[in-house]
Amino acid sequence: MADTATDLLNELKDSLHVPLDVTDDDSLLTDYIYSAKAYLNNACNKDMSLDDRYKFIVIELATLYYQNRGVLTTVKDFPYSLRVLINQIKI
Repeated sequence: MADTATDLLNELKDSLHVPLDVTDDDSLLTDYIYSAKAYLNNACNKDMSLDDRYKFIVIELATLYYQNRGVLTTVKDFPYSLRVLINQIKI
């Protein structure tokens, strides 16, 4: 069964150690989830949602987006371990 948007949001909040009852950033976090899905599907040139690694990568990408938000933050590339997973899923 596919994860709902709420399931992914709750898992992302858990990854970020944000209490589930705190909803201040829910809209932002949901946007990061959608952006992560779009990035991964575009990187792979197809819908990867059936791959077992998909949810993990989406959560990790969204976590990275959230942790590196703001104008003073510059990220040159994804962490090596995340880049390896994305490269594997592209094959």
